[in-house]
Amino acid sequence: MFGSAAFTLLMLQIVTGILLAIVYAPTAGQAWNSLNVLNHQPVLGWFLRAMHGWGSSFMVAVVVAHMMQVFTFGAYKYPRELTWILGVFLLLMTLAMAFTGQVLRFDQAAYWGLGICASILSRVPFVGGDLVHLLLGCPIIAGATLSRFFTLHVFIIPGLMLLFAGLHMWMVLK
Repeated sequence: MFGSAAFTLLMLQIVTGILLAIVYAPTAGQAWNSLNVLNHQPVLGWFLRAMHGWGSSFMVAVVVAHMMQVFTFGAYKYPRELTWILGVFLLLMTLAMAFTGQVLRFDQAAYWGLGICASILSRVPFVGGDLVHLLLGCPIIAGATLSRFFTLHVFIIPGLMLLFAGLHMWMVLK
């Protein structure tokens, strides 16, 4: 049941995300204003945004519950190891989607959360500075950072999630 629920929530996130992208402006100067407009001007715009935000939290919870159920039942063992590995990557991508989506608000919570993430990455020996520059797109949190996170959140991670979810479901059914 948890796998089907996770897939249903993924579809809900895609649909609500497409609708949010119609109004959202992924620029440092307009990101917060576009969300403010979405909350107050379109009919039920606030509801759409709430569905996407709460759907993200529910999806993380359901994917973790699914993983715990599979682990408890031992369904990760032979001959399903690759199915389990794909599921672990799907969990990591779900967490990445939740984090990148939080950054797209480009408010104080996003700024400080991203600052903590960058601080943690900077402590990786030898390559920490390069990882931070790759993540932020520049030495500080700025417009380039928002562009990178928008691209990750809207194009790269969802595409990989759909591919991995399709493979995961195919392997479960096979």
